[in-house]
Amino acid sequence: MGVTDRLRRLMSPADAPARTLGGFVDSLLQTFENCRAGLSDAQAAEGGEDVERFFVQLYEREAEHLRDATELHEVQLPPEARRHLLDEVDARVRSVVIPAYARLAAPLTVRERNDFYLTPAPLHGAERLGWAMGGVLLGAFIVWAPFIPIWSKELVLVLGVGGLVFPELRRIVALRRYQSDLDRLVTRTDADIARLEMALLTGEVLRGPARGRSAAADEAGSTLEERLSQDEPAAAEPVGKRRNTIRQGGL
Repeated sequence: MGVTDRLRRLMSPADAPARTLGGFVDSLLQTFENCRAGLSDAQAAEGGEDVERFFVQLYEREAEHLRDATELHEVQLPPEARRHLLDEVDARVRSVVIPAYARLAAPLTVRERNDFYLTPAPLHGAERLGWAMGGVLLGAFIVWAPFIPIWSKELVLVLGVGGLVFPELRRIVALRRYQSDLDRLVTRTDADIARLEMALLTGEVLRGPARGRSAAADEAGSTLEERLSQDEPAAAEPVGKRRNTIRQGGL
């Protein structure tokens, strides 16, 4: 275990969920986050299959790390079980993780590029002033209304300032919700991989007719192991530095 991993374990909460495959899913989503700026405005606005293809291409360059993580962290499994786990995780990343991430990332990217305003860039100043004016009017109404037991006139100033900084508050709420959604996606994927690991360790999965091969790989015609073997001479380098753009320490 490296120094960075030790520090992360010391600084993380005691009830932090365990990461499977050395945190591969967490690391993969960090790579997606680092490269999300590469989405075009049209792709981010339209979403759907174009965004998924963009992240599938990134995942193809990271698939070698999935095989390495499986070999390194699943030494307790026999080779056939490790190959089966590799194919199953590959299928889940393609059919679950990437579509779910694309649905979360595309709308947030559109909002980020407009600084979380509701109006186009030339009208951002007017929108901010409008929110400030709305806060002043709301505060004045609350102070005036006899059925609301608040008579402090300072409330008008407080709500006016609140309206002025409302776009920043909206940014904070959106990013916190996005971070929570990504954490939930990683946690659920890790839980699914852990369940599969246990099933492989007890031999339950490999007793079926499709030994060592996932249904998704059967439909595709080749397993991830076979595709990586074909591309072995041209192994891709990792995409960028694993630097968290949302927060420090991982998802």
